[in-house]
Amino acid sequence: MRRSWLATLVMPVVAAAVTAGVLAGTHHTTVPSLSPSAPQPGRSAAGPPSVPCLHGPLPKPFTGIAINPQITAHVQAFRRATAAPINLVEFYNPFGQPFQRWEAAQAVQTGALPLIQLNPRHTPLAKIASGGYDPYLRLYADAVKAFRCQVVLSFGHEMNGWWYPWGLPETTPATFIAAWRHIHDVFAARHVTNVTWSWDPSHLYQHFRTKSASPASEWYPGNKYVDWVGVDGYLGPGQTFREIFAYQLHNIRSVTRKPVYLAETGVAGGPGQAGQIAQLFASLRGYRLTGLVWFDLNRKQPWRLEGRPAGIAAFRKAVAQLRH
Repeated sequence: MRRSWLATLVMPVVAAAVTAGVLAGTHHTTVPSLSPSAPQPGRSAAGPPSVPCLHGPLPKPFTGIAINPQITAHVQAFRRATAAPINLVEFYNPFGQPFQRWEAAQAVQTGALPLIQLNPRHTPLAKIASGGYDPYLRLYADAVKAFRCQVVLSFGHEMNGWWYPWGLPETTPATFIAAWRHIHDVFAARHVTNVTWSWDPSHLYQHFRTKSASPASEWYPGNKYVDWVGVDGYLGPGQTFREIFAYQLHNIRSVTRKPVYLAETGVAGGPGQAGQIAQLFASLRGYRLTGLVWFDLNRKQPWRLEGRPAGIAAFRKAVAQLRH
């Protein structure tokens, strides 16, 4: 995943080791009510002993974090440091690997909704679109259905950039859209009703040196196939929310009125971090966003808040003011 950095707006690719929407119009990020999962014996592919599912809508705006699979400990540490409610927990699932039920269950047990980034790093999207991975998709869909609790599922995030094989030049918007729609259709055919589909483009849209990102609208699968829109983008030293997000948010508004949120965001450390964090949270209301997910991992840049007293204090203050 790419990170904004000064005027270059260059973002790094997330290491494979992590395996491990818009905006205006509406603020309804509703989580359908689901029955609790049946108890499962011990830890296995089935997950922990029981998963008490969440009910009702998420707070508006909501707050979440993107983290590694040590979910329970990380959520607890972030809550202690920031006093922030964690409503959404984001983690990453390589396409072709089983549904990470154990991680999803940990997220639910902390009181959060799981957000799963299903990323096809080594998978041709044309083959997905043509049905070549249907046996895998059916197994994955059935596993999500058996989980019973609501999950948010995103496929091939930041597709409008150049840094992943599911974006240009390796994959065209038409192929990405066909693959997304096919995945959605497989889930529908398996009668999976506990998925919120989150389409997550990057904020980048312009040409950079020999590389080129593109407007998010070119990659939009259509309202029938999307529930939320999540935008990824980060603030480097001196950057403003408007500078990073305004163009792409306006572009997304041109094709959909689905709820939008920041699916990955953070503010780089430095003397201006506290002010930028305050601006980030203030912009949730100014741009009518439904929430944000803080990327609490160090990838190229130290995005984690832990160990940064000024950043933590600013985050605490912003969260406390969020719903007043």
